[in-house]
Amino acid sequence: MELKKVKNQKEILKIIKVLKKKGKKIVALSGSFDILHFGHIKSLKEAKTQGDVLIVLLNSDKSVKSYKGPQRPINSQKERAEVLSALDCVDYVTIFNELTPVEILKKIKPDVFCNDSDWGKNCIERKTVEENGGKIHLLKRLKSSSELIKKILALYSKPSIRAVFLDRDGTLNVNQPPYLHKIEDFKLTPLAIPALKKLSKTDYKIIIITNQSGIGRGYFKEKDLKKLHQWMEESFKKKGVRIDKIYYCPHIPGDNCSCRKPKTGLPLQAVKDFNISLSKSWLIGDDVRDILMGRNINIKTIFLGTKKNKDFSKLKVSPHYLAKNLLEAVNIILKSEEE
Repeated sequence: MELKKVKNQKEILKIIKVLKKKGKKIVALSGSFDILHFGHIKSLKEAKTQGDVLIVLLNSDKSVKSYKGPQRPINSQKERAEVLSALDCVDYVTIFNELTPVEILKKIKPDVFCNDSDWGKNCIERKTVEENGGKIHLLKRLKSSSELIKKILALYSKPSIRAVFLDRDGTLNVNQPPYLHKIEDFKLTPLAIPALKKLSKTDYKIIIITNQSGIGRGYFKEKDLKKLHQWMEESFKKKGVRIDKIYYCPHIPGDNCSCRKPKTGLPLQAVKDFNISLSKSWLIGDDVRDILMGRNINIKTIFLGTKKNKDFSKLKVSPHYLAKNLLEAVNIILKSEEE
C-alpha cells in the first residue's frame, strides 16, 4: 500500500497552510490506535463530522511504550499508520513522540481538537488549542476492545507495574516551615500514616516526587535533604509503611531544568527505573504543579483540597478527583479497582 496519507510533521504543516488558505476547517484527533476496533472507527467518523479535513496525530512506538508499558505497542507505528490510512474518514496521519500532542498542536493549530470524554474538557491540550483559536470537542464514550488486548498480553507478558506518585510537602508532611529540611521540623499531615499503610499493602509502587529548590537557593545542602529522606524512609518502615523511592529536583525555576514540576523528568525516570505502566498509575498532590505534571504524563490525578486551586481555571486544566486528605485519596484509588 502506498501511504499517501502519512506525512511527516514538516509535510503536514505545508499541507495545512494550503488547506487553511482555501478555507478548510481542520480537525485533529490523537491516539495510539494499537489495535483498531469498532470504538475507534465510531470516534474517527464522529471527529470527521466536526470539519472538512481530519488529521490523526499518532503516538509513536516510543510514546506508546513510555505511556502503556514495555509490552506495548502490539503493532508498530508503520502498521498502525497503514490501517488508519485505509479509512475514508481519515485524511492525513502524522506521528509524534511526546506523551501528549501539545507540542504538535501548537504547530498545527486545528480548528477543532477531538478528545475522549473520559479525559474531560479540561484536558492538558485545551489551553494550547484555545490559545490558537480552536475548540475542544468531546467524543461520545464508547466501549472498546481493550479486553482483547489484555487477553493477548496475558499470553506472553508479566503483570503491569503500576505506581502512585506522591508529592511531599503539603501532601505527606505539613508544608511548614518553608524549605523544610530538618528532621525536627518534619510533621506528617493528618491520616498520612493510615493512608500509606493501606497503600503499602497493594502492589502499587509508592514514589515520592518533590521540588526542593531550597538547595538551589542556598538555604540548605543536598546532604541535608538526603539525611531527611533517609530518616523518613526508616521512620515510615517502622510504622509499616513502604516507600519505594524518593525523587527530588534541587533546581530553582530559572534553571529551566527538565525535572522541576510540572515538568516530567522525575516521573519518567521512575518509569525507566521500575518499568512502570503510566496508564495504570496515579498522582496525588496539593499543588497545581503536581496536577499539571500528572496531566502531562497522562495519568489519573487527585488534588488534596475541598476546592480546586484558582490556577486550574486559568490554565484550563483540572484534576480528575478532589480529596480532603491522603486517606480519602488512597480510598478513591482502591475503589476504582472495584468498578
